[in-house]
Amino acid sequence: MLWLVSSNKASTKGVLVLAIRTRAFLATILILALCLLPTPVHADAVARGAAANLQDGTYLVPVTLEGGTGRASISSPATVTVEHGEARATIVWSSPHYDYMVVGGQRFLPTNEEGNSTFEIPVPSLDEPLDVVADTTAMSEPHEVSYRITFDTPGATRADSPAEIRLPPVPLLVVAGIAVAALAVPISLRVARALRT
Repeated sequence: MLWLVSSNKASTKGVLVLAIRTRAFLATILILALCLLPTPVHADAVARGAAANLQDGTYLVPVTLEGGTGRASISSPATVTVEHGEARATIVWSSPHYDYMVVGGQRFLPTNEEGNSTFEIPVPSLDEPLDVVADTTAMSEPHEVSYRITFDTPGATRADSPAEIRLPPVPLLVVAGIAVAALAVPISLRVARALRT
């Protein structure tokens, strides 16, 4: 009888130790599953590094300007709109004294009447510097000045897309959930049986 009681106590103790170890294991699984939960990612981050293969949409692209006397500048980032694979950039100068721009032999007039001169120009390739001419009226006589605009497409961000959430692979979460359930149910039944006896 004494042997049976001590054997029963040892069996219950073994089941309880097993239950504790199982809880630790399940906690580890749950922590790993939580690490795989969706992380909010802004669409800007998704759009970065798109380079020349920007899909149709509106982007904010960092730009640099070279040429002239160095006194003029353009706003950066510039708004670049891609439609049917063709890119157009909105260039905003630091001065209201530019009355036209020449890009690829074509003349473009400002799109605004007040404020700093703003132009919408075609961009044949976002991967290569764009040579342009801008006519300034800031001097005693109008002068055409040559500039080079470089678009930093790896730094482009999507301007027309809200924040979005990228989900981890669904099968991974399903497998983790099934594993936890498969281990938890039989062990809970064993513990319940052991405590009854």
